[in-house]
Amino acid sequence: MSRVATGVLVVGASLAVLVALLLAWLLDSRLPAGLVSQDLDGSGTLSREQAGPLLRRDFDAIDRDGSGELVGRELRRHVIVDALSRRSRALPVPAYPTVRDASGLRAWLESPVHEGRLRGVGLIVLSDGEPVFEHSVGDLDPQAAQPLGTATMWPTALMMGCLDERGVIELSAPLEASDPSLPPGWAPMTPMKLLSHTAGAPGIAGADFPPETNLETAARALMVRYSPELPGRAFRFGGAGLQVLGWLAEANADRPWRRLFVECLGWPLSLDSAAWGHPVTGPRNQGFLSPGLGLHLSMEDYSRILAMVQQSGRFAGVAILGEDTLVRLEQERMGMLPRMEEPRWAASEWGYAAGAWCESRDEEGRCRRFVAPGSYGMLPWLDRDRGLAGVLVTLDSPARVWNWLLATRALAEQTHFD
Repeated sequence: MSRVATGVLVVGASLAVLVALLLAWLLDSRLPAGLVSQDLDGSGTLSREQAGPLLRRDFDAIDRDGSGELVGRELRRHVIVDALSRRSRALPVPAYPTVRDASGLRAWLESPVHEGRLRGVGLIVLSDGEPVFEHSVGDLDPQAAQPLGTATMWPTALMMGCLDERGVIELSAPLEASDPSLPPGWAPMTPMKLLSHTAGAPGIAGADFPPETNLETAARALMVRYSPELPGRAFRFGGAGLQVLGWLAEANADRPWRRLFVECLGWPLSLDSAAWGHPVTGPRNQGFLSPGLGLHLSMEDYSRILAMVQQSGRFAGVAILGEDTLVRLEQERMGMLPRMEEPRWAASEWGYAAGAWCESRDEEGRCRRFVAPGSYGMLPWLDRDRGLAGVLVTLDSPARVWNWLLATRALAEQTHFD
């Protein structure tokens, strides 16, 4: 047999092996490794509740057999179809409109929805605590609760400021002041270090618990499983530390987290959409919740939180937080610490305060520009120098919409509102 013929046979055999491996991968009924943690009942499939916000959006299309459960081969097919149809590609950023007014901003927001690139989008812009622009298009309901994911951390930090003022939690006191029985690695940590991700807590979600798990059980399990590494000497972005802090707030107040949120922010700001739960499976009236990732809140209600922060802790003429408390929470705390664990979208020049990223700061270290991106295409921000704040909402992968979100924010900041 000639060398050419031998080469053809080798190539053909290799292609046959590759095709066989691809088919085996596509037809594998087991869940992809990255989704196994969401299978809370161990069924080997994902229900609509377990699927998470993004898969839940496309659940009926993925569930080809109509069983109400997603299996591995359906999910793998979805990945292939998305790749071939280019739906997973980054959302393009068009040229800015020539005229930077409200009508141009509305057209900008509507364009990707009308082109079929986004299901829905909404934006609220505030100036000195008052709305100057609000527009939503497509499937985005401005009054419907959205999964915040990491955008939860800003409201949680503000809530902790409220609890500090009420004597429930002392932001600068070691955790052992609340519970002397804490493991040695956790005992000297402070709430402020946990809020700023500098306590050495692991950079994980800390939400891998059954639905019935309470805050204390989850917190104690995390403290046994993980010991802080390089406490005070590294930045590790995650929800595990806030899980511990949430439990201590409950224990000190002798009231559940959900109730404490209502008292501090929910009732004073009329946050009617607010609901707590798991960042993936969604909100519940009781059972597991993630203080760092599990808040579900509407675009309108998030804007009320921003309005309060813009107005030095006041809302509708009523004091919600003291200005001194806001100053403490807005102090940049990452400094030059090594950034051991952080999201891919975090810019290298950003710092971190309590619950929000710090894009710029003054000479005294107080942040002037804040941003708190969510896990599902949400972008809240606040700029004290311009007197502007806003919340921009999609329901999409941050990697896909990130550049478009930043461009939209920049356009909103350049827009002249009459």
